[in-house]
Amino acid sequence: MFNFCYLWHSLILTICFSSYGQLSSDFDWDYIVFSQRWPLSTCAEWEETKPGNVCNLPTNRLTWTVHGIWPTKSGTRGPISCNSAIHFDPNQLTPMLDDLKEHWTNVEANTKQNSFWEHEWKKHGTCASILPQFDSVTNYFSRGLKFNKDYNLSTILESNGVVPNNNGYNLQDVYNTIMNSTGKEPSIQCVTDKNTKESFISEIRICLNKTLDLIDCEPSSAHEKGDIGMNTNCNLKKSVIYLLKIPQFYLNENESEMNEIDQTFQNWKYYTMIYNFLNVLFWITL
Repeated sequence: MFNFCYLWHSLILTICFSSYGQLSSDFDWDYIVFSQRWPLSTCAEWEETKPGNVCNLPTNRLTWTVHGIWPTKSGTRGPISCNSAIHFDPNQLTPMLDDLKEHWTNVEANTKQNSFWEHEWKKHGTCASILPQFDSVTNYFSRGLKFNKDYNLSTILESNGVVPNNNGYNLQDVYNTIMNSTGKEPSIQCVTDKNTKESFISEIRICLNKTLDLIDCEPSSAHEKGDIGMNTNCNLKKSVIYLLKIPQFYLNENESEMNEIDQTFQNWKYYTMIYNFLNVLFWITL
């Protein structure tokens, strides 16, 4: 009986430790992907997904916002949703709420309040929390806001004349601008318009090791780099669009009306100016 009990407990312990070892291995990761997104492209994609989808944009629409900080194991897209005793508490975000709304914006407006931030914490923050810089909800999100300032993509792109416009850029020029500034290879992601097949620059990602030093990003899939020498999913046969404004056919009814009102107001100001000028000219020539 003693031998049986001893063997049984030994078996249970072996299974438990084996399972723990497998679980720990599943949650290992090698580097951080810091992803920033262009809110206008995100909005266009969101409104194209389903009629009735509406967007929430930062006050400054022409600014890059945080998508997330993603722990990544080389050659994979994970880990995700790691075991963690740290639960998402939106109250912890209150001191930084204004900054989050502007710089870590939930563009998808018709979703639950705090759902975007909760998703990022549960899916990625729980895995990042093994590092002290990310070991709480507060630290994870404050670090993301810091990264957004430290790696200001608007400033980086503007330094080489890459500014938002709807005419398009050679992707290699955009890629080289980021690489020359950071000294490391980025990843550029596009969303494709279903009708025109145009590529809109949607996200730009930079990568860091566990000491938070910049490193080259890896391709996120086998086809992403290939022979082209860039980490991207963008259509290389066309220019990429760095959206200045959301195309009219994406706008919902309210946004379209606001654009029309704004245009009418601008026209009214123009014609008023002409009218006043002609009045002055008339009195001068009397």
